[in-house]
Amino acid sequence: MAWGLICAQVDAQGLDQLQFDTTYARFVDSRFSDPSNDLSTLRELEAFATARRDSCSLARINSWKSNCHDALGQLDSSVYFGHKGLRFYHSGCDSLSLMSIQANLTSTYLSLGENDKVIAIADKYLALWNEDWPEANSRTAFLTNKAIAQVYKGDFELGLRSFKEFLHIAEREGDLTDQMDACNNIAAIFGMRSENGGNASYLDSSEYYVGKALRIGRSLGKTEEVVIHYLNLGVISKDKKNYARSLAYLDSAMGIAREAEFLQLASTIARVRSDAFEGMGKLDSSLVYLRIHAQLKDSLLDSEKVRAISDMQEKYESEKKERQIKELEVHKLSADLREEQLTRTRNIYLFTGLGVLLVAGGLWSRLRYTRRAKAVLQVEKDRSEELLLNILPEEVAEELKAKGEADAVQIDHVTVLFTDFKGFTALSEQVTPKQLVKDLHECFSAFDHICEDHGLEKIKTIGDAYMAAGGLPVPNETHAKDAIEAALRMRDFISEGKARKIAAGLPYFEIRIGIHTGPVVAGIVGVKKFSYDIWGDTVNTASRMESSGEPGKVNLSGATYSLVRDLPMFTFTPRGKVQAKGKGELEMYFVERG
Repeated sequence: MAWGLICAQVDAQGLDQLQFDTTYARFVDSRFSDPSNDLSTLRELEAFATARRDSCSLARINSWKSNCHDALGQLDSSVYFGHKGLRFYHSGCDSLSLMSIQANLTSTYLSLGENDKVIAIADKYLALWNEDWPEANSRTAFLTNKAIAQVYKGDFELGLRSFKEFLHIAEREGDLTDQMDACNNIAAIFGMRSENGGNASYLDSSEYYVGKALRIGRSLGKTEEVVIHYLNLGVISKDKKNYARSLAYLDSAMGIAREAEFLQLASTIARVRSDAFEGMGKLDSSLVYLRIHAQLKDSLLDSEKVRAISDMQEKYESEKKERQIKELEVHKLSADLREEQLTRTRNIYLFTGLGVLLVAGGLWSRLRYTRRAKAVLQVEKDRSEELLLNILPEEVAEELKAKGEADAVQIDHVTVLFTDFKGFTALSEQVTPKQLVKDLHECFSAFDHICEDHGLEKIKTIGDAYMAAGGLPVPNETHAKDAIEAALRMRDFISEGKARKIAAGLPYFEIRIGIHTGPVVAGIVGVKKFSYDIWGDTVNTASRMESSGEPGKVNLSGATYSLVRDLPMFTFTPRGKVQAKGKGELEMYFVERG
């Protein structure tokens, strides 16, 4: 889920304190409406806070960056920035900043399926919550994410208890929006229990809480939520075979939806009406509403396509003026929209902000077995695709699928990164094999994420050595800078681990990293357990840069240095000509952040 952790450096002196405070306040008021733009603002704030060494602001800023990456689906990056925020946090900062960071992490861990971790974090920080603190979204997030994690684990009873606790707190604090959300989720759990073979009283309970949410939604003037509540009541009544009551609820839902031009909801309502008439044996009426459903869905598709293309055209004009636009795939967007629309169904019951369909399982009952069979096939296909992409770069995988083979290619400008651990053999004699593999896995997993963040392609690991490259399989102009930034992050990760190990009195890793730029040949080797690899003197020289370096340092060749020497984000220490095994004397440079 690489989303662009590599960003343009911001001049920390570009903001004064007043501008920082103003920008900070503006972001707080409007944050998360557009995560991509928000990240740009946060980088600007981060540069200033870094220059001032304002660790408390940096803790909060990195928490917000974590939230933005979570919203964009870039979960690894979200976890990284969440933990980065925790490293900046200290006892002198606002305690609610810590709660905010941890709450954001529970949302990300929930998306990653790490339900036990979500529950453990939520329980820990809810126990530390101070009732004298002002109202904060963090507690709502803890309660909600904990409950959802419990439901994901199949423990409906605990999930129900957690949401009822959430409802009780919302009622005590007079927060009507939280009350409505809690009622929705409680209703959803009862609906799930009913669908999973529970007794009929579960539908009664679900109906009760939806009705309560409807009354709150009316009082708040939440038009879309009111439509959804009416729709849900219609679905529940249909499932209880009270078709006349179902149609009455659906009439109310349709009237509001049409007036407010909620085409997606209107399409879903028409489909539920079709099912209700079918249940009554009125097949002619059922067919009429099935056609209305199809017409509304087509209208929705057309309007979304026009709006999306219009948005892209507006973006094109804006970026063109700034001379930052590179390409715009409007035609592909149109095709993707149609494909997406034809495969998408509207969720009726939602966990707030998380889009999980919970009730109304009978809505598509006639297609249930067909859909299940297709779903199984799709899961297997997705697994195969995921496995292939875990082995090969996406472009090479696509070529392999299309042609049955992938051609080896020469790429003239590639930056190769090598790492190796100092004293690995000695360390292996001090720890158990299981612990050694665990430590290696932790380090290499972190390196994988770093490479993904910076657009590098992991090539392979050889024992305790790690090899990656930038500028392939698709050439780019930033491969040298990307590799250096990734190398410095790898170095910092190992340094932090070393500090923790020393504090605990445990043996630790130290790392050497070498980087060189030049031509390589890249391709697939073998027919079984095949892998993507690179060859050439560039690879050998990069390895020599590593072995000729020093622990805790990133060592560059003269070729790489010549590409980045004018970049302000780096500083260099010339080493002169250094003897490299099998290569003679080579110019080398240590690099650090500027």
